[in-house]
This record gives sequence, C-alpha cells and structure tokens, in this order.
Amino acid sequence: MTNSDTPDGGDVIPPSSAPGPRTPITAAEGLLAIEPVLVAGDDHLDAVIRRAGASPSTRVLGVVDPGGVLIGVVTSHDLVAAVVGRLAPGALLAEIHDVDGVDAYARSVEATVAGDLMQPPAALPESATLAEAFHLMHQRHLSGVYVVDAAGRPIGYLDGLELAAVVLGAG
Repeated sequence: MTNSDTPDGGDVIPPSSAPGPRTPITAAEGLLAIEPVLVAGDDHLDAVIRRAGASPSTRVLGVVDPGGVLIGVVTSHDLVAAVVGRLAPGALLAEIHDVDGVDAYARSVEATVAGDLMQPPAALPESATLAEAFHLMHQRHLSGVYVVDAAGRPIGYLDGLELAAVVLGAG
C-alpha cells in the first residue's frame, strides 16, 4: 500500500508485514476503531458510568474541557471503586496499607463527578509509535490512551488489548 491509500496520507501496515516498535499507531488498520468516550469534569458519576457501560471497549474515559481539549482520564476501575466504596466500603478498606491507600479510598468514596476521579491526561500524538503507546500504558498502569490532534483534542482511543492483538496477529 502507498501513502495515498489512507485518508490522511499516512502509512498502512501491509497484511504480510509485521509491525515493529517504530510502526506509527495510525498505520495499523482498525487500531483506532474504538470510539473515544468523552465526558466533562462536572458530569455526575451516574451519567459517566452509564456512558462507560454503553461503550465497554473503552476502559479509559477522556475528560475534556468545554473546548474539547483532553484534560484528564478516568478509568473504569476508578468508577467501579467509587460505587464499591459506597456499597461495600470494607472491600476497599482492606486494600489500605499506607497514606496513598487512605487518599485513594477517600477519593473513591467522596467522588460525585468525573473530575473527582480524574487522573492526568494520557495522550499521544498521531505520529506516536506502537512502542510509545505500550510504554505510556505500562508507565501509567492504564489499559488505554487517547490519540490527540495538535490542539490536544481527542481524535481516537487506543486500547491496549487491541494493540497487543495487532502485534501478535501479525507475528
């Protein structure tokens, strides 16, 4: 395939070619097919959980400002912890071993809006490579990251399992 075979003029991994660490994330066909789930920082958790449940393939939700710029992420794990913290607090209390655990517990049980659970943004530019995507997910302990444009607005969601499947499927 040539660069003209893709709408943005980018490279596409030919079916017989194995992706490598320097392969651009946009080159793996279908890799960015999962739709981003975007919420506002002041969206109430019940609405955020409904949005997350409607798109189970997106396990990391993007929190955007009014201009659509990614300002943070909320994981499905954190959403579940917020509910568990209210219904069965003992389940979370058993995991407290240090001050960080106390902070995490308090954050979970007190959260009412997405911004309360928000972590710093986890984003990559379109030019990022497969290796950079894996590195960011591993470093941040996230199962997915966002692909953003030059202004920081999400244009895609990259799921770790999908990424692993692309790499393994080509081998």
